[in-house]
This record gives sequence, C-alpha cells and structure tokens, in this order.
Amino acid sequence: MSEIIAYQCELNEGIHARPAGHIERLCNTFQSDVCWKNIRSGIQGNGKSALSVVATDTLFNDACEISLSGKDAAEAAQQLRALLKKLPSFEVSQAEEATVPAGYLPRSLRETRLDFIQGSRISGGVAIAKPVRIQSLSLNEMLARNPGGEYSSEQQQRIFLAGLAALKDEKLTALEIKAGVEHDILQAHLSIVTDATFQSQITTAIANGENTWNAVIKSAMEFCEILNRSASKYIKERTLDVLDITGQLLTAIYGAGALPQNSLELTQPSIILANSLTPSQFLGINKQYLAGMVLSATGKTSHTAILARSLGIPTLTDIDFTALTLDANTDIIIDGNPGILITAPDEQVLRYYRHEITVQQQMQQQMMAGVMQPATTCDNHSVEIAANIASVAEAEAAFNNGAEGIGLFRTEMSFMDRETPPDYRELADLYGQVMALAEGRPVIFRTFDIGGDKPVDYLDTGEEENPFLGFRAVRTYPRYRDLFAMQLRAILSASALGEAKIMIPMIASVDEVIWCREVLEEVKSAMRDQALPFNGAISLGVMLEIPSVLFAISEIAEYADFFSVGSNDLTQYFFAADRGNSQVESVYDNYAPSFLRALKFAVDEVHRAGKWIGICGELGASSDFLPLLVGMGFDELSMSGTAIPGVKHTLRELDFTKCQRLVQEIVSVKRSAGVKSALRSPEVRAISKMPILAPEFILCALDAGDKNEAIKMMTDNLWLHHRTDNRDRLTDDIWAREDSFSTAVGYGFAIPHTKSDHIQHSTISMATLAKPITWGDQQVETVFMLTVSKSADPNEHMKYFSTLARKLMKEDFRNEIKQAENVTVLYNLMASTLAI
Repeated sequence: MSEIIAYQCELNEGIHARPAGHIERLCNTFQSDVCWKNIRSGIQGNGKSALSVVATDTLFNDACEISLSGKDAAEAAQQLRALLKKLPSFEVSQAEEATVPAGYLPRSLRETRLDFIQGSRISGGVAIAKPVRIQSLSLNEMLARNPGGEYSSEQQQRIFLAGLAALKDEKLTALEIKAGVEHDILQAHLSIVTDATFQSQITTAIANGENTWNAVIKSAMEFCEILNRSASKYIKERTLDVLDITGQLLTAIYGAGALPQNSLELTQPSIILANSLTPSQFLGINKQYLAGMVLSATGKTSHTAILARSLGIPTLTDIDFTALTLDANTDIIIDGNPGILITAPDEQVLRYYRHEITVQQQMQQQMMAGVMQPATTCDNHSVEIAANIASVAEAEAAFNNGAEGIGLFRTEMSFMDRETPPDYRELADLYGQVMALAEGRPVIFRTFDIGGDKPVDYLDTGEEENPFLGFRAVRTYPRYRDLFAMQLRAILSASALGEAKIMIPMIASVDEVIWCREVLEEVKSAMRDQALPFNGAISLGVMLEIPSVLFAISEIAEYADFFSVGSNDLTQYFFAADRGNSQVESVYDNYAPSFLRALKFAVDEVHRAGKWIGICGELGASSDFLPLLVGMGFDELSMSGTAIPGVKHTLRELDFTKCQRLVQEIVSVKRSAGVKSALRSPEVRAISKMPILAPEFILCALDAGDKNEAIKMMTDNLWLHHRTDNRDRLTDDIWAREDSFSTAVGYGFAIPHTKSDHIQHSTISMATLAKPITWGDQQVETVFMLTVSKSADPNEHMKYFSTLARKLMKEDFRNEIKQAENVTVLYNLMASTLAI
C-alpha cells in the first residue's frame, strides 16, 4: 500500500529540530517507509530521521510531497496528517524580552564619546570584566586529532555502538532531573543521538573502511554541509548542536582525554570571547565568575543563546573579534541592551558603566527588599500575588521572588515532549516537591490543558480545522478519563502536604464542572478505601476563558470553589481573534471597554456568589492594568515569578479607593483609544499624586565629573524613586533643551528643565556638587532640575523656573544655599522659597 501527502509548511522558521523530532518519533511507530520531498529544493529525506527531515531545507510556505509505502500506509498517513496540522502549535518562541531597541544609545552614553563595536544582543545587561578567549574545535580540527588504533571493522562497530548507547543513557538520565531550557536542549540533542540516518551513515562509513573517529566526524560534516545550505538562519544554527553531539560522542567512545575538556575554571570576573560555544561547553563553564559573553558565530536562536538568556548573562553575537588585540589584564565592557562591545574604555566610560551597574543593583535591591511582605495597597487592601509555573525550578525561583502562592501550575508541560504519558508516581513526586517548596502557601494545579496550542503525540485528538475551538482541555477528559483520574489522584496525594487546589481549564458549562466533581469524588473514595492521605475538602476551581461562563457563574459557583480568569484565551474567544495570528492582532484588544466591562462583570458575579476570583493571564503583571485589576476587586493576580517584585512594589503605591474610582471612569469610556489615553496619564497610573518636592530629590555633594554625569545621576535618582519608568528617554528630553541653549543661569547655578511624557509626577530635583563642573561656558556648583509632566498645568513649568531665576538674582538666597549643611536645611529652604 502507498499514500501521498501534499503538505505546505506553515512554520515561520521552517522544519527545524523541534518539529522534526515530533515527525521522527511518530514515523518510527510506522512499519511503512516515509519519504519527505521538498518540491522547491528537490531534496528528499527519511521521515524516520529528524536530521534527514531538517536537511530537506523545508522553509515557510514550501510545498512538500510525503510518500508512505507499507502495510500500514493508510493509517500512518492519517496520523501524520494530524501531526502536520498541529506543528504550528508546537512552536515555542525563544525570543528575548525586549528592553530597549537594539542599537539605541542613550544620550548620556553618547556624551561620553565612547568607541565601540556594534554587535547584536542575545541577552541584555551590562558587564565589566577581563577578557578570556576560548577557541572551540571545529570538525576539521577534531578530524586532525584522530587517535588511530588497529581495530577490525567489527571492533570499530562495537566501540561505536557502545559509545552511542552510553551517550543515550547519559541523556536519558539527565532528562529525568533537568527542567525548563536545559530539558528542552537535552531532548533536542537526544534526537540527534538516536537519529536513524546519522547512525546508519556512521555504520556504513565504518563498514567501508573508515575508523570510528573519522566516520563520526565525516558523517557530522555531511549533515552540517546540508544544514548550511539552507536559506534559513535558524536551521543553519542547528549545526552547533551537531558539533556538540559529535564531541560528546567521541568522548563517550574514546574517553575524556580524547578532546579538550569543556569545563573552564574562571578565577575572576570574566567576559568570554568564543568563535562558537556549544551548549555543553557553556554548561561546563564555572558560572560564579562568568560576567558576560561575546560569541562571534553563535546565532540568537541557538541553544547556547537560549541558555544565556535563561540565566540572564549579558551576551552579544555578530562581532568578529579575531583581529582585536585585547589585554587579558584590562577590563572590557559589554552593554547588551544596545548590543555593543567596548574594548578600550577610558575613565569617563568606566565611570558611566560603574554608575549604571550600581543604579541597576540599587533598583533590584529595592524591588527585592519588600518581596516577602504581604501585597497590600497603601490603604491596606490586600491582593494575593501568585506565580505561574511549569516546573519545580520555576516554583523555587517564584517563592524566592516573594510569591504568596502558585496561581497556575501548568501541569500539561509534564505530558509534552515525550512518547508516553507520565505515570502516577512521577506526577505525585513532582507535585510533592512543589508543595514542599510552598511551605503551606496555596498551589493551584491546573489539570492538563492538552489540545489546541498544546497537543501531544500519544493522545489521538484527531485532525481539526480549528483546534483552538475544538477538542482540548476538559473536553478531552471523558475520552481519557483514566489519565484525568490518575492526575487527580496525584494532586490529592500532594494535598496531604499542604494547601493544594485543583483548577479545570476551558470550562464552558455547568455540566462539565459537575462531571469533573463526580470524577474527583470517585477518586477520593478509592483513596479512602486504600487509606491514602489527602485533603478531603480540597478546593475545585474553574478557569474563566470561554465567554459563556460569564453568564453561568451563579450556577457554576454551586459546584466550584473559585474562579480564575485566563486573560489570554478569554480575550481571543471574546473577540474571536486568534492571539497568534498577526493579521488580526488589532482585533485582540485588552483595552477595549467592552472587554474591561466583561472583566468587571465577572468579578462582581463571582463575589455575589460568595467565591473568590483571580487572574492568571498576561494582564496580571501589566503595569497599565494593575490599577484596574485592583480596582475591579480581583482577589489574586498570578504572573511570571520575575514580575512579582515590581508588581508588589507598585501595588503598595496604589490607593484602593482611587483604583475603584478609576474603574468606574474607564468602563464608561467608549473606545480603546480613550482607555489608553486615560491609563497613560501619570496621575492615573500612579493613582496617588506625589509632591513636586521631597527630601529624596535633594542631593548633597554629588560626585559628578561633568554636566552629562550630573543630568544622568539626577535622572537616575528620579527612576529609583519611581518618578519615571523611562529614564533614558527623559534624559533625552532634558538634553533636547540643552542643545537649544545652555541652562546655566550664572552665579554657579544651572536649571535644566523639560516638559516630558516620561515623568510620571512633576518633580523639582536639586544637587549641590562635590566640585564645580563646566556647563556651557560657565562653572556650575549647584543644579536645579525641573521635570514636569506634559499632563500638568500648562503654567507649572514656567512658574517654578521663573521663581527660581528671580531668587537666584539675590545674593542672600545664593549664600543660604552655599551655607546649607544638609538635606533637611536645603529642603526647608526650597519648600519655603517655592511656597510648596
């Protein structure tokens, strides 16, 4: 029998390692042969080999012909069609969260007149450290290290297969203990180790007279050559994984001394410069002193890049440093935000970056200082701040960042990227570890949300025209009732260790809740019969993602203990706009008044039923929406663990009563533009109006080396006290006026000023300088800085400027400033002068 599938690639990055791995795993369950042909390139590949499929260079929109021949061809074709339909939903974006546009240099940095090399950002952040070069071996250099040895072809085959088996076992063992990014990379590497075509090519080469060393490397070279011919940069970057596995396989076969070891013992803060760095080399580096990396030939989507981002290590690429002369004892600088390398910083540039690192550390310490305190508004309204997690590592990080509970444990991640579902013992152990970390804090386990954007190979959910609206989450549970019951049993076991809760995804009607409740009670009964411990009163909640639930809250509340809004799905179903489709992204609108009214309606209905409600989508961590969510009355906000410190800090500056008033105003607005405009108002976003002058904005004996440093330090101080959330743009606005005319006003004083969108509360700052600096053509000893919000009274800007200018004309006033001994004296003088 034979079948032919016509397929057009829908993946933006083409068929790379991850989707090819899914194809390989499925095709290896067929008896039939599977031939994958890319019509554009004319290249054919074996569907049972991930490398062979990747090597067909199948890119976005490429037409392919997939031929299946064998006894099970018809059934195999049906399963493969279903998988191909699902492939776009397997895609996981590895893009770095944006900080500032790459290449943008703040004006205060440009003023240092630095010399730099422009690269591309892999991971943001600043590092100052000594350079350390690493020369990675290429495949050609590995080939030259052939140790030789007199072995027969049969012996060569035996040592190859033994090394391959050892490496496979090593990967499988590591997969059991690794999570997150490292787990994903191990899975990708395992697919290369077990790849049928890779193995066959090596054994064929050995049979034809090559020794094992040459056979492994030459086979790797052939695959890398094919990958490098691809038009896709993403696919080209997979050659680094082939290089990595080649080195690991040779080490497994010939022993640890066969190649230079990956580990690098750093003894001081270091910036590594490497032509290419494989994931295993990166993992072997001592991270204690790893300050940053410059990788000349490592792409942004390589697995090494993904690891660097996951650990927050400043990292650049697209820089050829081979011709650079670097002194191993002289500091270099990486600034990952604009993507630049500074190889010979002078003292002015070093001062800038040392100050920048200090300021960033101060902000981080400030954010972390109160993370373990309860989350309350300034008028003592409590909101539980919880974390969204998918692993034990994420749970640990979240609790360290001040999470008051786990608002969403995405349990389906344990069901994905594997050939069979997890068993009870595996889940019970995993859930028990999270409960131990929680130490009594609540943990909400969302039962598996499989289907839609998260299908798995081993559950046959069938081919669907629109899987987001199809057979997913709770809708699959009746078909896979035993799997659902097993997961409930594992969660119940965890409930004996702390406050575990169960949450059901994609509920559309009360009948689904009743059915889930019945299964839960049956599982409880069975556990009682076995005398297994669990919390008999465990809470059962539902996710509010489907708009129909908005109008069934009162009846669902009879069977559910709590509700949690999944804002991402609720938004896409509310507007019938796929959140992953860029063509309808303007329709997917969280700012729409109708959507905000729906959220408020949900909160009011849940509270009317005497239950509590949380939100666990992206909105939970949005600075724009925080006052609205608080004002609506959400009892819990769940978000990424890294967002918790900032949200807790901002929450403490909010006034609950004013937030409620804001909600009443916002829901009466008629258009999204009006909502955005209202939320952009500094007074609205921060809720409490801050005084224009405060002691923390009086700086005595400021150690500024020049005008640029003075402006930056005073602006950074505004950022540290939450008067601006974009200090670079605020500094740009201040300099825009300085470019027109110097704001030095004589007598040793300067009054830089601006009216800006980037100041949330109009503020008067003051600094007396440790030593005079040049400001235009004058020497300045004291700086007054006026940063006025564009939403402020039109006359406010000039009112304070003219008042200061008039007072500075008087010698007595100037002498009072010069003679002031501390902040208190200066503050009182300024407050009385400006009638504040």
